[in-house]
Amino acid sequence: MEEIPVPEIVRSRRRTIALIVTPEAKLVVRAPLKAPPAQIEDFVRKQHRWIRKKVAEMRERPQPVDYSYGEGEIFWYLGRPYPLHIVDDGGTPIRRTDRLCVSRSLMPDIRHRLRRWYRDEAEREIRGRCMWFSMKTGHVPASIRITDARHRWGSCTHRGGLNFSWRLIQAPPAIVDYVVVHELVHISQPDHSRKFWQKVREVLPDYGQRRDWLRENERLLRI
Repeated sequence: MEEIPVPEIVRSRRRTIALIVTPEAKLVVRAPLKAPPAQIEDFVRKQHRWIRKKVAEMRERPQPVDYSYGEGEIFWYLGRPYPLHIVDDGGTPIRRTDRLCVSRSLMPDIRHRLRRWYRDEAEREIRGRCMWFSMKTGHVPASIRITDARHRWGSCTHRGGLNFSWRLIQAPPAIVDYVVVHELVHISQPDHSRKFWQKVREVLPDYGQRRDWLRENERLLRI
């Protein structure tokens, strides 16, 4: 049997070993802090069929956009496409109309400034959705943070703090809501057991469709 390389092992307070194949078709192993390397290698070896299948699936999905930040290039915000438009006026540096208007003065640092704009928008929108669904579910997060995570849309700490990647703000509202509810439920149900998914279903009966959309399109949301 051909050995499967493990380029990244992330250790945490989790109790079990889990495997993740990233949108870039790379394997990431999440393991307990004290899990011995031999145990991790054995787990990966036993899951080799699943790993190869997932890697093949990821390679077939839409490829991420390689942005050049030129006029007319499409950027996504809450599921809607906005052509990039470079403007000469000295008003608001970045504003959203039917296009994503960016002041020409920002061009030397446009990549960084656009990411900062997305992060500020995510802070407002995702935090608001989190508070709304917190009232509906009864789960109150200890904290809400917007992060620069590339491979995890959301996460829940063992103390009940929630983290969300700013890149999520590019997805349609229904997908944002799915990730928010997913993490809120983790506050009381830390695993992905049948009980966990039942709680998610009580809030979002169509969560499966939303989850599938995110899996199929997540490469398009990575800038």
